[in-house]
Amino acid sequence: MTDTEICVSLRGHSVGDMIRDASRATAAGADLVEVRFDNLYVNRIEIDPIVTKNAKGEETVEKQPPIMEKRPIEDIEVEPSIQRLKDGIQIPVIFACRSTSEGGHFHGDEDARMSILNAAIASGVTWVDLEISIASKARKALVKACGEETSIIASSHLPAASSSDEIVEFVNANSDAGSIIKCCYLNVDHARSLHIFEAAHTLKEGDAKVALMGNGPGGDWTRIHAPLLEQALVYTTLDRDYSLVKQGLVNITDLRTAWGVLEYE
Repeated sequence: MTDTEICVSLRGHSVGDMIRDASRATAAGADLVEVRFDNLYVNRIEIDPIVTKNAKGEETVEKQPPIMEKRPIEDIEVEPSIQRLKDGIQIPVIFACRSTSEGGHFHGDEDARMSILNAAIASGVTWVDLEISIASKARKALVKACGEETSIIASSHLPAASSSDEIVEFVNANSDAGSIIKCCYLNVDHARSLHIFEAAHTLKEGDAKVALMGNGPGGDWTRIHAPLLEQALVYTTLDRDYSLVKQGLVNITDLRTAWGVLEYE
């Protein structure tokens, strides 16, 4: 049996949707779920796909990205929302509130975001995601607030690395930033995804617990082979879409199937 844990990132944009997705994730065999609290600060508006026909009358369907409509920051009651999530989700939670600069949807100021993270820590959440990029003084205060009860995911969302050594050096330089070092490399191609895989293979010989992944073609290699690479954590989704592979994402059921075929569990 692999020691790698599976986390499902919840995509809901309301507390109720997150709780329902968490139930689905639990049924699918997730070890824990990631609550993206910043998702509450936008409304997701789906756009109809563009359908075109060629000279032969054959249709091509081009999916359109959704519009993320900002909600007023004051619309979200932070502590009651956290309590509802705590009451409604039965498995361990990684609490994240991602800023727009880190690819998230929280569009308020940094002081407000720090208050939200503090509220989650005070609620006794199992894990909290604290970006390595958070200002040093504010991050130290959050780490202190975590104490022994809340474990830390130290995350970064970075441009595609030019070598595996670059990734290894970054992880080692920040190895004391959290219990697990999470690095997601953006807009990777197959060659740069290989750098992530090679870095994960190198880092499994070290002491740092890692979760390395990419956003783009080949970015799912470290997710699919996470047990082989001895990754501490792998992030998955409940989504089923032909574009997941291009995004470097993987559905949790498909991941479990792949691990069974590869005899990883």
